[in-house]
Amino acid sequence: MLQLKITRRWADDLKYRLPIHGDFVILEFALSTLISIFAIINPMGAVPNYAVLTQGYSLKDKRMVIKKAILVAGGILVIFALLGKLIFEALNITVDGFRVAGGAVLFLIAMEMVRGNTPQAKLNPKEKKENLEKDQIGVVPLGIPLLAGPGSITTVMIAVADSPTNKFLGIMIVIASVLLVLLFSYFVLRNTDRIFKRLGRTGTKIFSRIMGLLLGAIAVQFIADGIKGLFGL
Repeated sequence: MLQLKITRRWADDLKYRLPIHGDFVILEFALSTLISIFAIINPMGAVPNYAVLTQGYSLKDKRMVIKKAILVAGGILVIFALLGKLIFEALNITVDGFRVAGGAVLFLIAMEMVRGNTPQAKLNPKEKKENLEKDQIGVVPLGIPLLAGPGSITTVMIAVADSPTNKFLGIMIVIASVLLVLLFSYFVLRNTDRIFKRLGRTGTKIFSRIMGLLLGAIAVQFIADGIKGLFGL
């Protein structure tokens, strides 16, 4: 009987010591952040643009372009993940207000993706002229705005603001998600020829549309949560 009481007391102590619920919330946040960033960056959606822009390039030049694009996109998104809170405070913007505005932007991008367009890849004539230089393509449009566009920047900033744990851990989760998605993007772009051979343009378009639907659902949730916060619902 005494042994049973000691065992129960040990089990209760262990239950209170282990933050099982907290760990589940953090895991849920990490997964939702990873999915959101993956959907908005949409590595498969960059394949057709990359294939067209690097047509006629040597294998060495193609790899140089990919590395530059990934480094530029990663740098931009990490900076906004780290400085997002300071930007909010400097501009006197509430998280809920930004969530509504960001959700609206993401929804518009999602609708373009569903239609088979790539709105983040649109360039003005001057940028198109500059992209004739091989060194520029990795920066614009592949790095910015195709991989690190307004949608992905918005997603990163909102994810940091929505962190259910301490801000440092939340920022680390967001940065880790960005790096994982960009690492996947790196391997996708390096194997563009194989992907085109297996999926073709139709396959990549279908994948982009699926990502657009997923992103649209995420955007609607952002807007709904922002409205609740703004009006205290």
